Amino acid sequence: MSASTLSAWQTGLSRPERASSLAVVSVLEEILELPPGRLLGTLPPRRPRGRRATAFEAGTVRDRQWGNRADSIGAALARLGADWGDLASPPVLSYRVRMQVGPDGGELALHVTRILHGGSRGGARMVYVTRYASMPHAPLLTMTHGCRLARFRGDPAAGVAAYEFLLDDPLSPGELALTEFRIQYPPRQTEKYTDIRVYPGTREVVLETVFDAAYAPAACQAFHRASPAAPVRILKERSGSEARGGFQYIQFNPAPGIYGIRWE
Repeated sequence: MSASTLSAWQTGLSRPERASSLAVVSVLEEILELPPGRLLGTLPPRRPRGRRATAFEAGTVRDRQWGNRADSIGAALARLGADWGDLASPPVLSYRVRMQVGPDGGELALHVTRILHGGSRGGARMVYVTRYASMPHAPLLTMTHGCRLARFRGDPAAGVAAYEFLLDDPLSPGELALTEFRIQYPPRQTEKYTDIRVYPGTREVVLETVFDAAYAPAACQAFHRASPAAPVRILKERSGSEARGGFQYIQFNPAPGIYGIRWE
């Protein structure tokens, strides 16, 4: 039994449920000279198995949402002990992002606000994935609210990163929780767009870009596509003069898929 597994049991990130794990708990009772069953009796009922509280199967999340980045992201998730289903669980009811754009038009920082729903299973963590045009060093997490960073795994060559956040208050089934965090991007970001993945059950999407006063975009577009290979559908468009300073797009009851803003 590894130290990381014992730590996960202590923090509530995971719990002993398999027969082999329960046997380890019995051994711990002997080591600690506790009466038989003392630790086992404190464990909550075994969690229900089966489908996650999301309409997207893991394969759908992988193939329809991440395209040619899927292998790199899958590897980063595995290093967190996570899988594709963890990107859609706990379910997200409200998803708001604000991208700060620098004087050269590159991405500077991303502020994310999400309202999570405990669904039928509850949850103690959330997993988030970002992509970068350049990663000379790790992104900097400058703010969190309602959650805290537990682990980070990055792949500089592929330009992807996976974050594991622990919720300040673990979600019980049916509960709601507000979470926020802000990521400062590494330098030399050249891609002029920001996007998010939206899964079934999300009721609100808010996308916003805030441009540096020294940068004047020629045009801005909000877009949606069902998958990386699907055609892009333009949802909103503004000329540079109309978008100077910032641009936003809001959608209630959005269809699943990829939503984003691009500028030039």
